[in-house]
Amino acid sequence: MKAAVLEAVQSIRVRDDLPEPEIGPTDVLVRSKACGICGTDVHIWEGDFFPTYPLVPGHELAGEVVRVGGEVAGLAPGDRVMVDPTVTCEACHFCMINRQNHCLHWNAVGVTRDGGFAELVRVPAKNCYRFGAVGWSEAAFAEPLACVVFGQDRARIELGSEVLVLGAGPIGQLHLQASRVNGAAAVTVVDRVEQKLEAARAHGAAETVVADGTQEARLRKIAPYGFDVVIDCTGVAQVMADSIRYVKSGGRYLVFGVCGPGDKIPVSPFEIYRRDLEIIGSFAIRRSYDRAFKLLEKGAIKVGGLIAEQLPLEDIERGIRMMKAGTAGMKLQIVF
Repeated sequence: MKAAVLEAVQSIRVRDDLPEPEIGPTDVLVRSKACGICGTDVHIWEGDFFPTYPLVPGHELAGEVVRVGGEVAGLAPGDRVMVDPTVTCEACHFCMINRQNHCLHWNAVGVTRDGGFAELVRVPAKNCYRFGAVGWSEAAFAEPLACVVFGQDRARIELGSEVLVLGAGPIGQLHLQASRVNGAAAVTVVDRVEQKLEAARAHGAAETVVADGTQEARLRKIAPYGFDVVIDCTGVAQVMADSIRYVKSGGRYLVFGVCGPGDKIPVSPFEIYRRDLEIIGSFAIRRSYDRAFKLLEKGAIKVGGLIAEQLPLEDIERGIRMMKAGTAGMKLQIVF
């Protein structure tokens, strides 16, 4: 079997001599068809977190069922499936209080166990969602969209609210569309790249602003009292530090972009207190995959235009380095 194996920090190699994964009675074997490259893959490649070697990364996965375990019902070889990568114990304290994304034994396909940058991958059957209305590449967006849906739950986008999205990459574009689906009256998007802002306008942004160092005056004109919800999709600590001031008093700031574990920002406790601010985190997925799946299947959120390039597995390192350098534009996917 061919797979991309992360062997050490910043060392990933495509091999063609790996054995096929063995599956248990409640697992299925999935043939990868499309698997997105995520910012989390960059952090794993750099050894920032979840460093387990050797590892086959890849957690934004869609593929075809090849074989099913003896206790699996409802799935059969040939089924097209979107894969929820999150694997939880359903027995620890956090699972028992319905906070599975904080499971004390949390695992994820492509993060802590072998994933989708391989021809074949072992997946729990309960993590598979059959689909037919979209293509492989669109289906591989279900995982990042599920993360966005959970983030939207945390941010509590209310009907008629004004939302500011920082960063117009694929995650920012998904938050833009999801905010509109949730009833935001207007979504403003900020980015340094005009081409990304053009895509944001196509996806329904009411206003777009170039991040050129002079954006504050424009944002103050758009929302003089600030925005009800500000969503950071950049994962750049300085952007977060500079943008909390755009939250309206009584509003919420969603930290969605993934910074490095050692990054720090200055925060004024008095400002949080005086202005009734909420600063909210959003980690991974919690009971949101089914809704993401339906948003894609029913066409409520469009992802076809968010794919910048489809790469063969042999180009995995180039894709990761493009993500690291910020030159990817939109989503990069490995396709088989």
